[in-house]
Amino acid sequence: MKYYCLNLDRARERRANMERRWMVERGFELEFFPAFDRRRIEAGEFPLPYDPAAARARSGRELSAGEIACATSHHLLLRAALAAGETEIVVMEDDILPAAHATPKAFSEVVKAARAAFPHVSVLILHAPFTPVRVWETRDGIALLADPPLGFRCVWLNARAMGLLAGDLATLRQPADWLWTRRFAPMKTVAMPVTPLCEHDGADTYIGNDLRGGAPRPFAR
Repeated sequence: MKYYCLNLDRARERRANMERRWMVERGFELEFFPAFDRRRIEAGEFPLPYDPAAARARSGRELSAGEIACATSHHLLLRAALAAGETEIVVMEDDILPAAHATPKAFSEVVKAARAAFPHVSVLILHAPFTPVRVWETRDGIALLADPPLGFRCVWLNARAMGLLAGDLATLRQPADWLWTRRFAPMKTVAMPVTPLCEHDGADTYIGNDLRGGAPRPFAR
C-alpha cells in the first residue's frame, strides 16, 4: 500500500510537520506529491479544461479557485499513481494529525477489516468527519456510508476508485468533496472506520479551503 501526501512547494512548514508527525514519530513512508497551487488558477493557468457553464449545470454554481486547485491536485496524483501501476493507495493532505493509535499496521488492519466486512468497498475515509454522516450498515467497526462526510483529507482507494475519481475530477464540474456522495455512496462502495485514524489540524489549507465550511471534530481525549 503506497502512501502519498499532497503538499505545495511553498508549504514547507506543512511538509516538515508531516515528516515529523507521520514519518519520524509513526514510521510511515510518505511520498510527497506536488499540489497544484491555487495562485496559478487565480493567474489563469488551468492544466485541466474548465467550463464554468458546465460547472453551473452540474453543481448549481461555478467552482472556486481553491476547489479547482484541489480537484486538479488530486487528479494529477491519481493519474501518476495509476501510471505507476499502483493498485491501492492512501492519499493524505498535508494538514492532518495522526490519532493516538495511527500506525502503518493500524492502517493495514483497517483496510483488511473493511475488505472482510464489505468486500465491494473501494473507498475508505480515514479522517474524522466534520460534517454529518449517515450509514447503511456497520460491521466489525466499519461503517458503510449512505451520506459520507466531506473531505479528501485522508482516504484509502483501490484501483477501481482511483480510475473513477481521476475521470470525475478531470471534468471540473463539481467540487472534489462532493464525489463521495455523488459517485460512491449510491454504489454503496464508500466506508469509514468507526474509530478514525486521523483528524484535520484545524488550520486553513492552501487548497480548497473556501466553501468547505464547518469545523473539524476533535478526537475524544
